[in-house]
Amino acid sequence: MKYRPDIDGMRALAVLSVMLYHLQGRWLPGGYLGVDVFFVISGFVVSGSLAATPPAGLRAYLAAFYARRLARIIPALVAMLVATAVLSALFVPRSWLSSQSERTGFAAFFGLSNWVLQRSSENYFAPRAEFNPYTHTWSLGVEEQFYLLFPLLFYFRVRARPAAGRAQAFWAALVAVLGAVSFAGCLWATTHQPAAAFYSVGYRFWELAAGAMLFQWGARAPRAAAGRWTAAGGWLGLALLAAPMLLAAPDRYPIAWAVSAVAGALLLLGGVDAEPAVCVRRLLAGAVPVWIGKRSYALYLWHWPTYVLMRWTVGIETPALQLAALAASAALAAGSYRWVERPLRHAPWLERRRTWQRIAFFLALVLLGWALARGLFLHRAQVSLSTVNRNGIDWFPDQGMPYAVQRACAVQRDSQGEIEGAGGQLHLAPGNCTMVRPAQTLYVLGDSHAEAYLPMYDALAAETGRDVRLYLKPGCAYLPLSHPMAGGTDDGCLAFWNRATAEVRRAARAGDILFLPSLRLPRFCGQWNCAGADGAGAARDVGLSERIAAARTEAAALLAPFAALRMAIVFEAPKPIFRSPTFRCADWFDRGNPACAAGTELPRALLEQLRAPIVQAQAALAQQLPGVSLWDPLPILCPTPTCGQFRAGRPLFYDADHVSGYGDALLYPSFRAAMDALPSAAPVPAPARP
Repeated sequence: MKYRPDIDGMRALAVLSVMLYHLQGRWLPGGYLGVDVFFVISGFVVSGSLAATPPAGLRAYLAAFYARRLARIIPALVAMLVATAVLSALFVPRSWLSSQSERTGFAAFFGLSNWVLQRSSENYFAPRAEFNPYTHTWSLGVEEQFYLLFPLLFYFRVRARPAAGRAQAFWAALVAVLGAVSFAGCLWATTHQPAAAFYSVGYRFWELAAGAMLFQWGARAPRAAAGRWTAAGGWLGLALLAAPMLLAAPDRYPIAWAVSAVAGALLLLGGVDAEPAVCVRRLLAGAVPVWIGKRSYALYLWHWPTYVLMRWTVGIETPALQLAALAASAALAAGSYRWVERPLRHAPWLERRRTWQRIAFFLALVLLGWALARGLFLHRAQVSLSTVNRNGIDWFPDQGMPYAVQRACAVQRDSQGEIEGAGGQLHLAPGNCTMVRPAQTLYVLGDSHAEAYLPMYDALAAETGRDVRLYLKPGCAYLPLSHPMAGGTDDGCLAFWNRATAEVRRAARAGDILFLPSLRLPRFCGQWNCAGADGAGAARDVGLSERIAAARTEAAALLAPFAALRMAIVFEAPKPIFRSPTFRCADWFDRGNPACAAGTELPRALLEQLRAPIVQAQAALAQQLPGVSLWDPLPILCPTPTCGQFRAGRPLFYDADHVSGYGDALLYPSFRAAMDALPSAAPVPAPARP
């Protein structure tokens, strides 16, 4: 197949649509469908490349193809992945938002990042994907996996060329059937498994197969017929491509719009002998589209990590920053194309080598890049410019108490179920104690705010020998009191809490403690979105008192069986919440980020006003049920008229409302005193040693 400049123009159209969508989704809501166009082009062009490969033995045939593909893909990809690893290690703090980044990046070296993203609990349109600098490599994973299967299929078409007829018809029918099965699976998965529908090569195969089938048809159709068909379809193809990009939803993968984009791409491609002088192809073959199209791979590789790293640091919300993001992406892509992609793709010293030597060279490049990236992330705390990474002991409440406690027991952790997402259980079991352990268990029911107190539970188990059993469901407050759980809470949350409370009732004994920490105030700011955060709306909520009354009635009914067991029931009074995520606003390079514009302080009077209805409801339950009390962290976290996220330069909070490791250390003496003051809570002294 001869060189088609209009195909480079199509690549330019596809990559610019993706870049625009990633920059600001509402400008081109379906711009992400540019990737679907790339898949169709890949199926078409790769078929042409395979058809041009001499039909030698299978091993030589595959080796020749893979040597060309590796030279095309690997150098620029490895350069981008390593550079992104360096910048991520320097500037991106370890957090829930970045928790998938390392795994995605490591998998991207081997063409498996789409598998990592597919197995996550979120899809391409979820906020966490926007903060992962490797998210865009999913499409490369799909193509690389396609390259493993398709050349095997195509080989039999090439070998059948002299016989033609039935053998080639069988090959075409086989690809068509596989494509139809893939399309049917994608239809089903779009509703039932949306992440897989977007990321899986199985559900994307139909788009690549469509390009391959177009090549097969174009290679066999009479030139005149192909020319007439493509001339009539040019403008229609552009319309079918433009419509979904302008009209598709920017937050989900719509299969109907994907079909339109694929059909448009097929019409624009035309066939093997499509005339570049016809209608739209003449525009696509212009100097500017071709120049961009030749660099489309580099633009695709570099624009996304550029956007994401700006989102983590200076921001990307204003027109000036968006222009800077485009300029930086273009500069990096131009440099990558000139100094990495082209030199290694057509290097004479490399092309003189045997095929297996070229393949070995590129695979070694992959392994070297992976080793460099792994080393960077393993030593992130030493190389990072972020105080969050350098001083993790202050920030991360995910281990034992980070500061000295008198550990009389070794604490073993036993988890059951996946705590993130589906909810789960965690048992902190003290052992090898130097004292007689009290016959008392602390049960904890709560959301991610309960999980943020893990260092305190660990210290309590280590110092006093109490068993601690946690039931955690992030995003699902237990007895939020701002509304009833029944009818006002997600069904998955309610089902989890029904199971958890039933289990605690079966296992608990008189004198055990039930601790109930959760987020019970309307959140000002998430880890990624803080736009318009103020407390005025929540303070003026006209239906709040009725919902709280209903929630109190529900809480009394749910807690009555625990009170009847003579358990001590301890509510956590609402702690401070803020308007910016602390970990994203702690360094010199991110304090100007729009996410930090609201500052790191709030008047205590505003927080007292916001939490007053919840505190009153908790106090009323304490009057109504025996054994109910409150533990209030606010006086410790905010002893002055102004509440802040930092104290003496150290973080009290990890984000806008979860406490940090340092916050846990400050709260622990008060928490332990509250637990020790409960009936039968005093620890038994250690026996005298001989």
